[in-house]
Amino acid sequence: MSAKPPRIFTCTPFSFPADGYFFTRDTGLLCRSLQALGAESRAVMPLPAREDDLPDAPLVRVPLRRLKSAAWWRAQKLDGVMLYSWGDPRYTGVARAVHRAGIRLVIHYDANCELHGHLQRPGGAAKRLFNRVKDTLINRMRAVHLGYADAITTTPSNRDAFLHDPAYGERIAAKCVEMPCPVSPVFRRMDIEKERLFVAVGKWSDVVNKRPEMLMATLDAYYASTDAAEMCDTEVYGIPTPEMEAWHAALPPHVQPHVHLMGNVDHATLCRAYNRARACLCTSYAEGTHNASLEAHCCGAAVVCPNRPVLLCNVIWYTQDGGGTVSAEDTPPSLGAALQAESAAWDAGLRNPGCIAAAWRPKVLPECTLPKLFPGLGN
Repeated sequence: MSAKPPRIFTCTPFSFPADGYFFTRDTGLLCRSLQALGAESRAVMPLPAREDDLPDAPLVRVPLRRLKSAAWWRAQKLDGVMLYSWGDPRYTGVARAVHRAGIRLVIHYDANCELHGHLQRPGGAAKRLFNRVKDTLINRMRAVHLGYADAITTTPSNRDAFLHDPAYGERIAAKCVEMPCPVSPVFRRMDIEKERLFVAVGKWSDVVNKRPEMLMATLDAYYASTDAAEMCDTEVYGIPTPEMEAWHAALPPHVQPHVHLMGNVDHATLCRAYNRARACLCTSYAEGTHNASLEAHCCGAAVVCPNRPVLLCNVIWYTQDGGGTVSAEDTPPSLGAALQAESAAWDAGLRNPGCIAAAWRPKVLPECTLPKLFPGLGN
């Protein structure tokens, strides 16, 4: 008689729409991947239900208070839970309930390694003192939250930040397992020749974090300082802002044919773009794991990003060992120069798309990472 398949659920303690997009990334992708590996899996989220929820989705919606009940989790008779909680102390009750139910708990931490963001806010002496107290309390509460995990999937940058911070230390760092984020197996190296092409992918309406103005200024600097024979094209994916459309319409006649605003596309089209491209350009103010960079790596493209050692610590990690280029400064001219340097590295044969994909796919493909987290899975 064959053994029953393991029951491993994923959980996001926020009511996102469980639509088709949801099941292509994060807990939705992990749920589908667990099923492909032979587990019985559902994605758990709190109510309310959303009108975009797929009618046949492997989905459990319950009131948030139930997710904080060890009895409810115990009744599910689970072998494991993969929790996306952002390390947020507001959801400590969920982590504690799963732990008390005796279920193996893996918490994914996909923030950047800035653990003391409150201290960066402006203000006088009283405000600074308030922020220091608040920051200390939040870090202690986050450490309690993460302490309920049997394993924490994150990046080496975040692990090191935990290790050197007294609020976390070895107790939390020792739980960390290298897994930046899950990437769909759709993103793979294809037999496509590389072109003189950069891609940039983002939700450009998030102007504070994605910094479309930085993207535009960087491309202005790159094309203004690059000889015509050396120029690469740039394809920008995601819905452009009105400012981006106006900027593109006003580009010099010799530059405009090199820049393309592509809008939203499906994963198959984006995969081909990554395969054609030399590098993915990140212009963000801050990122946790920046899925686009890892999708590009899985397709054999490098990563180019600004020099923001804390708020882009994970993206900078992606550029190691021939994986891309970090600008000298966080300025458009410097980032434009980084694009030139990255293109020159490809011209000199210093980049190998097959090696890039082979190095990164095992770090991010759920079929590779999940069996390490839940022993016996996939056997």
